[in-house]
Amino acid sequence: MTGSPLHLLGQWISAHGAIGRGAALPRRIPPSLHPRRSKRLPLLLYSQVAWDGVWQRPQEMARLLARHRPVVFCSPVQVHEALGSFAGRWAEIRSEEGGRLVVFAPLILSGEYRHGAVRALNRVIMARRLTALLRRRPFILLTNSPFVDWLVSDLWPAVVGYDAIDDFCAFDWAPRGSREREENLLRRADFAFAGTDTLYQTLQSTTRQMEFIPSGVDIEKLQKSAAEPSDLKGLARPRLLYVGTLNDRVSGRLILETAEAFPEAAIVLVGPRRATFGEWRFPANVVEAGLRPHEDLPGFYQHCDLGLMPFADNEAARAVNPVKTLEYLACGLPVISTPVPDVRKFYEPPVTVVPAEDWRATIARMLAEDNEEARNRRREFAQGRTWNSMAERMNAVINETEQRVIDKLGINVAGGRL
Repeated sequence: MTGSPLHLLGQWISAHGAIGRGAALPRRIPPSLHPRRSKRLPLLLYSQVAWDGVWQRPQEMARLLARHRPVVFCSPVQVHEALGSFAGRWAEIRSEEGGRLVVFAPLILSGEYRHGAVRALNRVIMARRLTALLRRRPFILLTNSPFVDWLVSDLWPAVVGYDAIDDFCAFDWAPRGSREREENLLRRADFAFAGTDTLYQTLQSTTRQMEFIPSGVDIEKLQKSAAEPSDLKGLARPRLLYVGTLNDRVSGRLILETAEAFPEAAIVLVGPRRATFGEWRFPANVVEAGLRPHEDLPGFYQHCDLGLMPFADNEAARAVNPVKTLEYLACGLPVISTPVPDVRKFYEPPVTVVPAEDWRATIARMLAEDNEEARNRRREFAQGRTWNSMAERMNAVINETEQRVIDKLGINVAGGRL
């Protein structure tokens, strides 16, 4: 049966069982990666965020940069993820954006972040499979993962870029030596972006060229009228919404206290729950909808009454610039957040930033004072802060760096050297 443990084991063995003979090519290699199909070097976007995970900056980057050059979005999926949160959705390889974007999600062994031996084996697997997929053609590497400095030494990209989207090294599950690996990538990088001002201020001195490029929002998609999701039907109003991963950056205690403070309200949580979030048990007015496709989110935004950003007070949370902020605002929702540097600097107001102990009184006031005029002001705030503007600036930097490296090294875009 497709998606069963035996089926996944068979696929894994088929692809990786003969490592000594060279890794198997992915099936259905898209023609867009053929050297004669593009005058630009292909871009390998190696992402810590899975394509089928919470939709955010990496997926939008891949989709929009594919307008300008062939893009491979690679995010390996551990076996337990394919059986769990991605069950029924995982596919090893697929083609998006009219064939210009290849999404490559090969299976790797579980235990990637806990066991050094597993990481070493997965590294061999991934290096061989990516070499086969890219056909030894010169390429640009752009990664948002601080754990994969080995990509540079094993694959020899012509150009290296780093996109600091989160302080992954500060998470409890980050493997030992993560900071050093991130520093290695930054020192080697020909260009670097930061998705949060906090990370920009922290990392800019480590690399030769870094630019703060904030994330954006798809205004048209979010504001197009959407049906009420089945998860919301029959739920009481007001509905207080959190969209995002439930992990160690999110305060389970604050969610619990909010649910208890507003027993007449529905607290709606949309996103996967990770083990690092803890074993929180919530009252009956908390609805966990789990990981949902990105196209489902407008319905949640449009049929809820207030956006929550209940971040914990820890190192990982302090470095965040949450994409959900602009998505809430684009739909006109009042938004409350715990103190986070980037939220306070760039979104206050219209976002209301208060410590956890003030949430109860503040939420009650925000709900009482909300009106259509205030919602229109929030929608106007989000205007112009688009994914397109983000991607165009990134593309300009990538093109400039690519040309400089091509001129210096004499690289032939069609493969090999001049």
